[in-house]
Amino acid sequence: MDRERIEQLLSRTTLRQIQVMVVLQRHNSMTKAAEDLGMSVANVSRMSKRFELNLGMRIFVGDRRRSVLLEEAHQIIDYLKPVLREIESLADNLGRAELALPPLEP
Repeated sequence: MDRERIEQLLSRTTLRQIQVMVVLQRHNSMTKAAEDLGMSVANVSRMSKRFELNLGMRIFVGDRRRSVLLEEAHQIIDYLKPVLREIESLADNLGRAELALPPLEP
């Protein structure tokens, strides 16, 4: 993947889109991913399409009933998994730190 495409992906992709793609890869099913994420299938489909547009290349093959991630998409998602884990860890730590802080004075 060239540098321009990487920059485009990083500048346009949301954390939620990455999360959707990771869960979609795990289940290999929009319906199961939607159930796992507590989202509608339409929203999972929309976010995966947006991720594909952000990437600037096709990452699915198939038809409306059954789509399969291409091997290159699996590689990209595998690279993004540790980033997502780190951000989730940061959010957890910030949440705990926020709970440990005394309330601000008015």
